[in-house]
Order: sequence, then C-alpha cells, then structure tokens
Amino acid sequence: MITERIDPTDSAAFDEWHGALVEASAAGREFAIWWPLEEMRVALTRRTPYFERELWAVRDEAGAIAGVLYLDLPQKDNTSLVSVELAVVPGRRRQGYGTALAELLDERAAVRGRTIVHTMVHCPLGGEAPGQAFARARGMTMGISDMHRVLQLPLDQGFLEELAAEVAGHHRDYRLVSWRDRCPDDLVDAYAALEGTFNDEAPMGELEMEAEVYDAARIRSREDQARAQGRRSWVTVAIAPDGTLAGQTELHVSGNEKVNAFQSGTLVARAHRGHRLGLALKVRNHLELQRTNTEQLVMHTWNAEENTAMNAVNAALGYRAVERTEEWQRKI
Repeated sequence: MITERIDPTDSAAFDEWHGALVEASAAGREFAIWWPLEEMRVALTRRTPYFERELWAVRDEAGAIAGVLYLDLPQKDNTSLVSVELAVVPGRRRQGYGTALAELLDERAAVRGRTIVHTMVHCPLGGEAPGQAFARARGMTMGISDMHRVLQLPLDQGFLEELAAEVAGHHRDYRLVSWRDRCPDDLVDAYAALEGTFNDEAPMGELEMEAEVYDAARIRSREDQARAQGRRSWVTVAIAPDGTLAGQTELHVSGNEKVNAFQSGTLVARAHRGHRLGLALKVRNHLELQRTNTEQLVMHTWNAEENTAMNAVNAALGYRAVERTEEWQRKI
C-alpha cells in the first residue's frame, strides 16, 4: 500500500479523494453528511490565516484509494490540537489501511507540533460502531457524546408563530435582530466576541478545548468563504436592554445541493438565560429562512446529550434523533 498527500488544487486527485471520503462516510448511515464537492474545494484552496489543512490517501495494490485522512490544524487558537477524519472505504476495511493512516497521522502530528488528536465517531442509536474499537485501540478516549438530530423542513408557519407567541412574554425586554449572509457593521464586533465564547459556554465533557479567538476580521473571512462556496446563512441575535448581545443562532443552506441544511451554533450568554431566548431565537430564524426558502430540506443539528436546555428546544421544534456522534481525544 502507498500513502500520498493530495493537492486540493489538482482537480482529478481531489475529486477522487472526495469520492472515497463520501463512500466511506456514507456506509451504513442513513443521515451521513459531508461537505459537497465544490464547497470543500473552495474551503481547501482559499488561503486563510485561521486554519491549515492536509489531505492524505492510502492506495491499494491496483492504485485505487482505499482510505482517506483529513487533518484540520487551527492557527490562531487550539494550536496543540489536530482534528482528524480518517475513513476506509467499504470492502477494504480490516486490511491494514486504517492502521497505515493512523500511523501517518501520528507522524504528521509530530511534524506539525500537535499534541492533542481529536476525532468523531458516528454510532447507530442503541448500537456500536467499528470506529469506537479502532479509536480505543489507538489510545483515544471518548470525551463527550453528541446526539445527531434531524428536522424536516419547511415547518408549518402557524406552528412556528404559536411557539413564538408562547415564549414572547419571557423576553419582552430583549430585541431580536436577523440578517442574511453578512453581519451588520454595527454588530460585528459584539457578534465576534460572543462567537469566541462557545467553547467556554457549551458542554465540552472531558475534551480539552481552548476558547476560539474571534474578531470582526475572522467573521468577515468566514462570510467571504461562504459566499465563494455558494452557501447561504441566516442569523438571529438577541440584544439585551443594555445593548449587549445576549444570544445568537445561525443556520446554513448549501447552494450546491438541495437536500441538507445545517443548524450551526446556538448560544445564550450565561447572564441572560432563563428568558426562553434559545427557543425564541431558533423560531425567529426558521421564520426568516422560510420567508425566502420553502424547499423541502433536512435540517441537521448536533448537541451534547447533557445539554438538556438545548435538547428541550430541539424537541419543541420537532427534531428527532438519528445517531450518536461521539467525540474522542488522545494526548500525545
């Protein structure tokens, strides 16, 4: 077997690598998701000061890709961390390809000075996944278990309006503001500051994660990339009576495939909890989405099983669980 680094600017090599990633990731999973080909190509070929990425493949004796490795290396925070996706295509598993990629991962982590390896293992509800045993054999431990839930869109307009009315009395002193694609200039600094608190505010279990460093420039960089990818976003924030940003929620719809949508982070700052803002923000954001987007979509979200408040919000909206996503880590 031969391992090789894949250049994302080489269209043929990248297309083959991405196809193997999709094949490996989709096996046995009804709701497997991945970056669409063109969105991922944009993300990997645009220069950014915030992340570096490496793509690797292992080939079988016939020259076909048998397994893939993706390394995500933060540059502004969490600089001891490497986040990893390692996958072997069906039919080539238990033949040493995964081990070869895992050994390559250790080599690359050493070269890049990374001492914490982080990955995700997707498990069926009530069942086990081969990736768990593989991660355990590589010395990793499970840090937190997230539930992957889905919601069929569009939601009934009347249902959303009833939910909004139900919680409105709890946050009368707060103002909800929504936008599409680009944060208003007068809110971008506060929005960046709130984004930077996610790793401190959201449940992290036993994971070792630093707070991310966010500023207006990073928000604009993220927006520019999404625009280049053809990705659309809807954001709603809550502004407290004193003018500070109390909470936010964000969702994305791909411009490249019309099947999946993604609920990104939802956060209510600790000082402003207890006002039903989590549900209010999500309901308003769904209403904003459906003003212009009435296509049938599957919305995906992930939340720690211990995050009871957000899980209750998701239940009120009608999300249903489809699999567990476990986050595993290893200190080198």
